[in-house]
Amino acid sequence: MLRALVLLVLAASALAVPAACALTLELQSVLGRDRVRIKIDGATTELLRDRFTDDGLMLTGVHGNHAELLLQGRTWKLSSGEVVIVDTTTPAGAPTHQIRADNKNRYLTPVLVNGGQIQAEIDRNVAGIVVAAADADRLNLPYKDKPSRTFRAPRQTVVEVKDGKEVKTVVEPKDKDGKPLTYKDYRLDINSIRVGNVDLYGFTVTVSEKPGQTTVLGRDFLRRASPSWSQRTLTLVRR
Repeated sequence: MLRALVLLVLAASALAVPAACALTLELQSVLGRDRVRIKIDGATTELLRDRFTDDGLMLTGVHGNHAELLLQGRTWKLSSGEVVIVDTTTPAGAPTHQIRADNKNRYLTPVLVNGGQIQAEIDRNVAGIVVAAADADRLNLPYKDKPSRTFRAPRQTVVEVKDGKEVKTVVEPKDKDGKPLTYKDYRLDINSIRVGNVDLYGFTVTVSEKPGQTTVLGRDFLRRASPSWSQRTLTLVRR
């Protein structure tokens, strides 16, 4: 009963918020340990755990008939049938940054890692934060003595044109001794990541020697940056 009253108070206080600055959430049903059905501003959709919607909503956990949701840097716990109206207004003075997608729908941006600048992609489909070994070397990040795991380099597809026809061949990369090529991933704690005006502190990242690897900021970064996506523009807010 008390919980219902709290949600009603939240909803009532949000009525003064313009519609464009509020999000109405109604948990309709729990579909499993990693999936729920929810209504967002009247539109029903299914949420998968640890996946962002364009509004920046993420399902972070399911406990019985309750769902734990992350939005605007806050955690909301709803049971089936409960409704909450969330004020999505950006606080006055909060650091924000916007990134436009390129023609391949990638969100590329300069990033400061421990104060050193590199180029990175922000990708909500990637779980963690990966720093390419070449970028880590440029920034003098001390990763070589950190815990590591060894992986076999993925197979590559080579495309050739023979007799006017495209021929694809899958090859396994080899090292200089003819053995399967391997690479290492290292776990490293870093102090800060800054994108535009949005600076966040205290991350554990993967430094990867994987061939062709680029630096990517995934959901471990986005969870703390209150993201939203609209018209091919990513908005980050430090709340």
